[in-house]
Amino acid sequence: MISIFFKNLFQDLMRQPMRTILTLTGVIWGTFAVVLLLAFGDGVQRNQKKIIHGMGEGIVIAWPGQTTMSYKGFTKGRAIRIRPEEVELLKSRVPGIRRASPEFIRGRNIRYKKEAFNNSVRGVNVEYEKMRNTIPQKGRFINGDDIEKKRRVCFLGETLANDLYHEEEAVGKQVFIEGVPFVVIGVMIQKEQDSNYSGMQDRYCAFIPWTTYAALYDAKYVGNFIFQPFEPANSPRIIQRVREYLGEKTGFSPTDEDALFIWDYTEFEQNMAVFFLSFNIFLGIIGCFTLLVGGVGVASIMLVVVEERTREIGIKLAVGAKRRWILRQFFAESLIIILLGGVIGFFLAALLLAAIPVEKIEEYVGRPEINPLVGIVTVFILLVIGSISGLMPARKAASTDPIKALRH
Repeated sequence: MISIFFKNLFQDLMRQPMRTILTLTGVIWGTFAVVLLLAFGDGVQRNQKKIIHGMGEGIVIAWPGQTTMSYKGFTKGRAIRIRPEEVELLKSRVPGIRRASPEFIRGRNIRYKKEAFNNSVRGVNVEYEKMRNTIPQKGRFINGDDIEKKRRVCFLGETLANDLYHEEEAVGKQVFIEGVPFVVIGVMIQKEQDSNYSGMQDRYCAFIPWTTYAALYDAKYVGNFIFQPFEPANSPRIIQRVREYLGEKTGFSPTDEDALFIWDYTEFEQNMAVFFLSFNIFLGIIGCFTLLVGGVGVASIMLVVVEERTREIGIKLAVGAKRRWILRQFFAESLIIILLGGVIGFFLAALLLAAIPVEKIEEYVGRPEINPLVGIVTVFILLVIGSISGLMPARKAASTDPIKALRH
């Protein structure tokens, strides 16, 4: 039975070779386009997610501002100043905060021998490393003793370290910040990051203990601070608690958003996730329309096949074949043509993705790959298009009048 089915299918396809080739080409090209678009869309999404997480994950950044309303006897227009010690107490004062760090940021002269750069210097604490992914490649990050003893130690971004020391080992060497000697204790890993909320990207920065920064530069109030909730989904509630606590401490209304400007990075990540989901759906729709053209070709060729085999269908119905058998036969033939073209298109797309010099484009579009999700979505689209394309010819074949078919 199966051998007869495939024999009939082969004869139908070979009856008009050019028509068959053109039909299969449409399906192959459509599948090829779907796979490539979804693979590149997924690559871009993963690359952007990696870049976004280069700045941190689930963090909240806050900048003291200026009041715009009166509160408990305080007039509006007053600058809000927050001491780093108050930020250090946030974890114990506001339930739900996992980590917190004050931050001082300013461009300063950083020199080693003849190399000198005016790059961002950041005064931070120990927990900054986990929040901002400033992970050491060599050496270590700032620790508790560095903070407590106000040590003149420095953690360098990898690009700054390379610019200063070139081929030399940076860890253990001295570096001068505004003429003051610091010991390099570590160098950050190379990480993707397309921007920063203040100052330069982390790879160009020098990180020192905030206590050292405050002592050297007489900095009494933070430029900004960072905290990270235990549960990113609870960020809005934690943010409100932070506003209430600091509002009570420094004298501003918790509803005065200009007094404490807050950027919830979790919300930004969620918005980006929705954007890329929409982006991938859009690419999938474009690919579907391309594949749909191939599906129309399959439907057309199968309608012609039904016309050519009308007498055969009539004989089968006359000798007792059930209409659902005829329906299944022609529906299966249409589906196999779609799947055959799909397999070839999928294979060609995989070959192209394997041949692409990924290292030259990874910075811009990530690493396009056929992951399981891309494969599942492609197969699903093929099955839907194949079902739609095969249904009309199959219904027409099954509804054939055997008497008229035998007179054909």
